[in-house]
Amino acid sequence: MSFARTKIGRRSFIKTTSLAGGGMLLSFNWLASCKMTREEVSALPKEWFKLNGYLKIGDNGLVTIMSPNPEGGQGVKTSMPMIVADELDIDWKDVIVEQADLDTDAFTRQFIGGSQAIRRSWASLRMAGASARQMLKEAASQMWQVPVEEITTEAGILLHKSSDQSAGYGEMASTAAKIPVPEEVELKDSKDFDIIGTSRKNVDGPKIITGKPLFGSDTNREGMLIAMIVHPPAFGLKLKSIDDAALRNMPGIKDIFTIKVFNDDYEKTFFDTRTFNEVAVIVGNSTWEVMNAKKALRIECEPIENATEIRDRFGNKWEQHTPAGLENTDGHYAQMEAMANKPATVQRKDGNPVAAFKEAAKIIERT
Repeated sequence: MSFARTKIGRRSFIKTTSLAGGGMLLSFNWLASCKMTREEVSALPKEWFKLNGYLKIGDNGLVTIMSPNPEGGQGVKTSMPMIVADELDIDWKDVIVEQADLDTDAFTRQFIGGSQAIRRSWASLRMAGASARQMLKEAASQMWQVPVEEITTEAGILLHKSSDQSAGYGEMASTAAKIPVPEEVELKDSKDFDIIGTSRKNVDGPKIITGKPLFGSDTNREGMLIAMIVHPPAFGLKLKSIDDAALRNMPGIKDIFTIKVFNDDYEKTFFDTRTFNEVAVIVGNSTWEVMNAKKALRIECEPIENATEIRDRFGNKWEQHTPAGLENTDGHYAQMEAMANKPATVQRKDGNPVAAFKEAAKIIERT
């Protein structure tokens, strides 16, 4: 069992009791909460908290948990709420997951890349669930007039065994919302995890297999246009000119132009990537019309020149050199072969696999 200081001050937990039928809404900054001092949080404007991560508990016991990071197939929209739900001690079948909006002020690392989502937010997500659970226990303690230490939780139920009293989270949600946010919360021991470390179905599974709107490409707004890009056909080439005469009069086409992904003087950071810096853009009314125009666009390309760019990797800068002309695949293979022939250093060795194979009763090989 371990304890964690909430570290974010009561102002950063916006508590609302205005849910229909009486409920509990906790709004707070999950991912920055373990990185800010109480003084730093106190200095922030109130508007900073309006779109922060939150969990809400309805009077029927259902819990909605926001997932802060974008989902790109890596499963964080399922796994991040699982961490909150485990510390909250709620049955996973009673959890509804919603995608949090982009809010670069309220969240840190709200992007895909680096495989750090769970590692960086582990403590904050656990604290979010544990704080809500403690406030629910405090509410039950007040209502039943019993010591809070004697109250336990189990799958969304508050229990006081000696007096044989119990209540669902929904029954205590409105009262819990009036409880002061705890200065310190008790976290589960890993052996007591019920959800973390278990296999759960992807929360977006039903939407994916039934084709319901879910992805960025599903977005539709009144007056929205469709844009597609056309780039050179091979690495090491750049646009020289485009011939859009045939496109200008095609049905539904609004405009054709070129854009640069990065300006010439832009200093790229670690996650700034692009294959072709200049591309042609076709804008029109519908996907079909733009696709037809894309096929009709004629582009002329030429080899790129030698280039040197300054890259910034979290404060460490280095020069990145790109040779002129088409990419040399043979050169890449030569570099790979040279690296493969260098002496290797064993970083870790668990057991003796060579001996295990020698002593194995049966070895199965598959290609």
